[in-house]
Amino acid sequence: MTNENRELMVEKPVPKAILTLSIPTVLSTIVSLLYNLTDTYFIGLLDDPVQLGAISLAFPVFMVIQAIGNIFGNGAPSYVSRCLGAGREEQARRTSAVSAYISVLTTLAVTVLCFVFLEPILRALGTSPATIAPTRAYLRIVMGFSFLLTLQAVLPALLRSEGKVRQAVIGMVIGTGLNIILDPVFILALGQGVAGAAWATIIGNFFAVLYYIVVFLKGNTSLSIFPRDFRPDKRIIGEVLKIGLPSSVSQIIMSFSNVMLNNLAAGYGDHVISAYGVAGKLTSMVFMITVGYVSGYMPFAGYNYGAGNDKRMLSALRFILLSGTCLCLVLLVPFLWLAPGFMRVFTSDTQIIEVGIRFLRAYAWVVPFMAVQMAMMCTFQAVGDALRAMLINLGRQLLFYIPFLYLFNRLWGLSGLIYAQTAADVCTTALALAVGIPLLHRLGMRQRAEE
Repeated sequence: MTNENRELMVEKPVPKAILTLSIPTVLSTIVSLLYNLTDTYFIGLLDDPVQLGAISLAFPVFMVIQAIGNIFGNGAPSYVSRCLGAGREEQARRTSAVSAYISVLTTLAVTVLCFVFLEPILRALGTSPATIAPTRAYLRIVMGFSFLLTLQAVLPALLRSEGKVRQAVIGMVIGTGLNIILDPVFILALGQGVAGAAWATIIGNFFAVLYYIVVFLKGNTSLSIFPRDFRPDKRIIGEVLKIGLPSSVSQIIMSFSNVMLNNLAAGYGDHVISAYGVAGKLTSMVFMITVGYVSGYMPFAGYNYGAGNDKRMLSALRFILLSGTCLCLVLLVPFLWLAPGFMRVFTSDTQIIEVGIRFLRAYAWVVPFMAVQMAMMCTFQAVGDALRAMLINLGRQLLFYIPFLYLFNRLWGLSGLIYAQTAADVCTTALALAVGIPLLHRLGMRQRAEE
């Protein structure tokens, strides 16, 4: 680890250090979300609800691919940060190489399975006779190059784990910038529709990954993707999986919950699927910006926990809770006042706009509390407490959302579907506080004992 990055973790004032790590992560998250919005925007210009619906229907498979990257993109940085904090740089290098190679191999295996079972997958997604063809076209392209999406998740996460946030952001900007430029070319000029959106995404990701590879090969990092450092052992794989796997399982469950929602929503008409697909872009933006901001705190927490500096870690947690909640209050504005305008950007269909506004207004109730949920989850990941990190990760979808989805739909119909995620996030935040207080007490006791 360079002296500059070590100074950031050990010596800089906590608020300055956290903002140095978090703000670029937020910017990279916004950049990443922009290309999702760009796809939806240019597909919306076609004024074709079928193609707009196809993007929403394909999204769960896209999430599963991302989940594979997140096994290593979330699991490896936690262990790498702790290793660097404890001065074990050789172990950190091996962890980064093992994570990069195994993530690609895992993705390729899943890609083969997806192609073999593509038609059953399309039926399970809830496609109709009208939406099945464009959904198939999109998925064939995305799945064929899914290893690029995985590396796009893993490589910048490894760079952030040692404080190299600027390089991580540059790659994001390259990928998203190309995607934004190519979307109108492929979707509108070449008339490829959703297939064009897929090609623009893949090409953008290719050049972003190429940039990250160059950064690693130049050797300006303590980490490695060289084959000589690919030496897996039980310790590395165990540490990566115990943090990364629960996070990934949570995202896969989120993907399945989207499939369940699509199937339930289909009973109210295709316009409901399209409405949720568009509204979900804004809810995802708010959720991911919060995750991005809080995630910037995780390598700092992991490093100082590994170094035994509990006082600095607890100061960082207090700061991220306060500043993250303030950020969430700002992010509440689009839901309360800008929802109609947001929906009209992507479609002129009045039914889609009306239902989409209802989704956005329902989600507004939980936005102010998102930072608390995410901060506690990242804290457990940073200290290597896999069980509690898994409980919060899985709680949001498996314990609460999926049961609420079916229960609320039975009790209140479409209104129940709209409010299921809101209720699930309220319960998950309460759960995060319940399991987090004992950890805070333990760290506080250890800090006082050291003093």
